[in-house]
Amino acid sequence: MSTNPIEFINTPDHLIKAAAAMATCPVLCVDTEFHRESTFYPEFALLQIYGNQQCWVIDPITLTDLGPVWELMLNPNILKVFHAARQDVEIIFKAAGGLPLPLFDTQVAAALLGYGQQVGFGNLVQRITKKLLPKGESFTDWKARPLTAKQMAYAADDVIWLMPVYQHLKERLDAEKRSTWLQEEQQTLCSVATYEPNEADAFWRVKGFNRLKGRHLAVLQEMAAWRERGAQKRDIPRRRMIADEPMLELARRDLLDIETMQRIRGINAGFIKRFGEEIIACWQRGMEMPEEAWPKVAARKGNTPGTDLRLEMLDTLVRLKAEVGEISGTILASKSDLSALASWGYRCKGEPPEVACLHGWRYELVGHDLIRLLRGEICLHLNPETGLPKISAYEQAQ
Repeated sequence: MSTNPIEFINTPDHLIKAAAAMATCPVLCVDTEFHRESTFYPEFALLQIYGNQQCWVIDPITLTDLGPVWELMLNPNILKVFHAARQDVEIIFKAAGGLPLPLFDTQVAAALLGYGQQVGFGNLVQRITKKLLPKGESFTDWKARPLTAKQMAYAADDVIWLMPVYQHLKERLDAEKRSTWLQEEQQTLCSVATYEPNEADAFWRVKGFNRLKGRHLAVLQEMAAWRERGAQKRDIPRRRMIADEPMLELARRDLLDIETMQRIRGINAGFIKRFGEEIIACWQRGMEMPEEAWPKVAARKGNTPGTDLRLEMLDTLVRLKAEVGEISGTILASKSDLSALASWGYRCKGEPPEVACLHGWRYELVGHDLIRLLRGEICLHLNPETGLPKISAYEQAQ
């Protein structure tokens, strides 16, 4: 249990006083507790903030107006530190009307320093500080009141121990000149577009969307957008409107009417009575959509001669770069990126494929050499002194 002072805040006067103290902190560590099992939007249950060796645990259920805190979250002169920030930022964006910038995501930073792509907070705390955090409240009901002392300490630890983790990661990023990498990796996280509803793209999240094509994919796009609007309006999970599998089955039909819907598993009579005509209207709009408006799915390219061998060489190069740079190879280049490069590398004609490892810091660290390897400008061979693979200019290795 933490020995840092913890203030539980559930009155407006206390909130104003606490916000004044927070405003003096150049860095605030922030975390939220929420539930999302039965709603579309997260049910905000607790807000934890730590700075200047003081921890504040704020009750958003009792306090319906957190304006003083949201002003701090939007203050550009205060750095906000999170771990796995996406859903915390979503809550703040919805409540405060803006993004808590600037921010520092310790999960992203840790990935750039070799701790793994999605390292958990407890794991990271233990590896950096040697502190083993308790796990007893992982599945607690954070909406229940009053909170127990163990719940309060557990929630506070999520921000109290975030500070030394942040300080360690920041020092390493600065020392290894990777701070700009973090800024690149957080671009999506720090974009308003990430948190604004985009019903037109909802179909990309439907499991199995790639089993459809052409006008049937256009039908799925219409249905997924309808589901998105309905789930948001009712604040229920998407699956409560209609699950992915029956929606896919509806979208692949060449003819759809009420009688057809009655024969599809996962669609009950109540759903058909309430939404059947709307679903048929979605199907009709998708089927009538002109071909040029159909969703575009990148065509899968077949392997060119030698693709598998080139893929092994590219993968070896990435692993070497990852070992030298003390960073996970999967962060440097995904398997799909390498597959696309391996296929292109048969002739190396035209522009290389549009893949992440050929941009930004990834290009500097590994992308440039991947292209050089495919073009025969460098090669991999065994170092006779160490017995390990080595990268050399092609002429030197002959």
